[in-house]
Amino acid sequence: MRFCPKDGTLMVPVKKDGHTVLRCPKCGYEVRLTERDKRAYSVKTEVSEEKKRGVMTAEERVSEIDQEELEELRKQLLENLQEGEEAED
Repeated sequence: MRFCPKDGTLMVPVKKDGHTVLRCPKCGYEVRLTERDKRAYSVKTEVSEEKKRGVMTAEERVSEIDQEELEELRKQLLENLQEGEEAED
């Protein structure tokens, strides 16, 4: 990981003109990404077994109560997905 020489902020990789550069989100300072930097900025995401589960399929008509439970599960799934995306950023 690299830090901005101007203000010490962690630099983030961004695409520019077909290649990747490291840019300071605070002041905009940029430097081309080296092979060493690429390895330091690799992203790994782990999802717990608890979050992997919870997908429901319905093969028959569901009652209003079941429909409410299904909607709640959908909301939880979306929240879990959003948390996972935020963790990647």
